Amino acid sequence: MLAAMNSLITTWPAFQSAWDGVRNFLLGGECVPFSFRFPEIAAVVDELRGDGEVRIGSGLPGGRLALEDRREAARALPLETMMEAPFSLAHYRLSRFDAPGRFLHGFREAVLERWMEALRRHGFTWERCYPIIFISGKGCATNYHMDFSHVLAWQITGEKRFCGLRDPDFWADRSQRLHYRPDAFARPAEMTEADALCFRMKPGDALWNTFLTPHWVEAGDSVAMSVNLSHGGLRLHGRLCRNEQELAEYRALDPERAPRPVTNSY
Repeated sequence: MLAAMNSLITTWPAFQSAWDGVRNFLLGGECVPFSFRFPEIAAVVDELRGDGEVRIGSGLPGGRLALEDRREAARALPLETMMEAPFSLAHYRLSRFDAPGRFLHGFREAVLERWMEALRRHGFTWERCYPIIFISGKGCATNYHMDFSHVLAWQITGEKRFCGLRDPDFWADRSQRLHYRPDAFARPAEMTEADALCFRMKPGDALWNTFLTPHWVEAGDSVAMSVNLSHGGLRLHGRLCRNEQELAEYRALDPERAPRPVTNSY
């Protein structure tokens, strides 16, 4: 796969060759056709934490996703205190913030529509494409998991270390992919740093994280924010990637048991 030989993809022909592999890679050049000016991160955290659909957890590093709900505790803290404390914040329904006076005003036109138009021009279609925001406190993490999506992770503020695996199939075989449950998926104790494929992401960096492959994300020594563009049913000239194709076939055979992602739109 091209992504195994070149960890930075900067042209659409290269992206078309690499998007459906199992290794992550950085994106740049013409493959990042958007920009957006965000407010200061403290203002973003303050606006998001008051919303009813925000997700806030401890952010503490560990071997599996932490699914606890710490919204009320986080809201009770003065903003300055929260920004110094461990936390993880995510929001999956951002369109309400794309309005006059809100922190994402103009995001659809500046980012999402430009990205989707570029995908269309180069032969891609999709069933869903929407943004998610992830904010991690100092030294915090989004722990070991997989996504039912291809993700374009765009680093906005601070630094994050985004880690996938050099051989994802060894650590999550077909059976594990088809029966994936986040609460039962833990990082193996025998996994070492040599097994990981990690990218240190600074503001402006973008990374392609591939469908149903294990990964985890660690923040640096400052509060870090990224925007993820999440894709489901992504096809190039009508063809799904291998991992999504096998999941689609399994859902057709056993719709009651096959896992399904939460559907969303912008």
